[in-house]
Amino acid sequence: MKNIILVFTALLFSLCASAQMTQIWGTVKSDGFEDKDIILYAIKNGEAEEITKTRLAADGSFGFMFNPAREGMYAIGWGEFIRGKYPVYLKKGDKAEVAINTRTFDFIGKQTPENAILYKWVKMSDSIKFNSFYSMQKHHEFFPVLTSMAKKAEVFKKTIQTKNERFNKTMKAIVGYEMDFYALNYLALPRGEFLKKEQYAPYYQTFSDPKKFDSDAVLGMIHGKRFMDLYANFIVPGRGAFDEKIVAFNNDKIKGAYILNDSRALAGIKNYAAYEEFMSKYGKYFQTDDQKLVMEELGRKLYNQVVGPKPAINFTYPDQHGKMVSLSDFKGKVVVIDVWATWCAPCKQQIPFLKKMEEKFKGQDVVFMSVTVDYEKDKQKWLDMLKALDLHGLQMFAGGWTKITKDYGISAIPRFMVIDKKGNVVAVDAPRPSDPKLTEMVEKELSKVN
Repeated sequence: MKNIILVFTALLFSLCASAQMTQIWGTVKSDGFEDKDIILYAIKNGEAEEITKTRLAADGSFGFMFNPAREGMYAIGWGEFIRGKYPVYLKKGDKAEVAINTRTFDFIGKQTPENAILYKWVKMSDSIKFNSFYSMQKHHEFFPVLTSMAKKAEVFKKTIQTKNERFNKTMKAIVGYEMDFYALNYLALPRGEFLKKEQYAPYYQTFSDPKKFDSDAVLGMIHGKRFMDLYANFIVPGRGAFDEKIVAFNNDKIKGAYILNDSRALAGIKNYAAYEEFMSKYGKYFQTDDQKLVMEELGRKLYNQVVGPKPAINFTYPDQHGKMVSLSDFKGKVVVIDVWATWCAPCKQQIPFLKKMEEKFKGQDVVFMSVTVDYEKDKQKWLDMLKALDLHGLQMFAGGWTKITKDYGISAIPRFMVIDKKGNVVAVDAPRPSDPKLTEMVEKELSKVN
């Protein structure tokens, strides 16, 4: 009886866990394509990124079950442009059944309110999308349809009224961006005619709206990358560099995505010095987690290639008062960094010794910087401990094992580091304050003449 209960409990737990997972299933039937598998994509920076792939069954059926990293647009389909990818709006626990037949895509049965709206738009825009992507339609045929469809799109946007305000805002923006994309993509493909701007449909005159990218929904579009390229080239004609083209966008996140999507941008960063120069100029544009991750990984790779004195990798975190503080703020001083956490007993054992060091070097060109890797949920615990242990000076909150631990390869704490007056690394794994060698190291750096 006990074993039966255990099996039942395990089964119930499994069913509950499955109920919380997002599920997509359906069938693929195609003429002219030899599909053997299908891919699930996340959309990042306007580009599809493969999450997983599954084989198609003999009857063309497939299924995905996963836990989405974020709510928003995903896609299923294939990497080849001619084969296509199809959008699905997903959040945790959603279920969606679909059917793909050659180049047509349908949601089957009852859908979430978000996908019901998305499906209406997919069917509405399917014809103009096909003519923009694949047909040889001449402009005197395409432009009247574009004008008519633009009016219908504006009416459709007013019908997007689900209880999910996040989706409503995103979907309204995507409808507008996709209309722009189809219009621009039509001009970009050779169709045996060369048009002057005065021959364009009036719709193209709406592109120069300075508030066009108040929404960053373009980053969640399947063809967002291509759209950004086409848009920048339309607003800023010519073969200019990416830093000339980004003025086309009024949104820093989109500027960051556009820079990352331009192969010329990162190709010129050959060493860490070039990386630092690039980040000082364009770093403010990389605002999403995905964008920051790309640049941080590139920075770490180039940093590890540095021969000789290495410049310290900068980091910025809030202090105990909420003020943002950066390592780079203290160039010209010796910096002693203590990476710790409230739950770390060996870290707390070093606090009395660290206080003695701070007192010894008081008034000299030394900065003591304590950075906790406590998670956000323990922030108040950290603040309370600062008061209880009478800790002042530079107390910074990293919010977990974030940039500083990744950049400096920190996997265990406490970790002490020393940075010289020029901003170069003296030691990334220095002795602890209880060891006199740390004091000697700081004194040696102070004695050096810049």
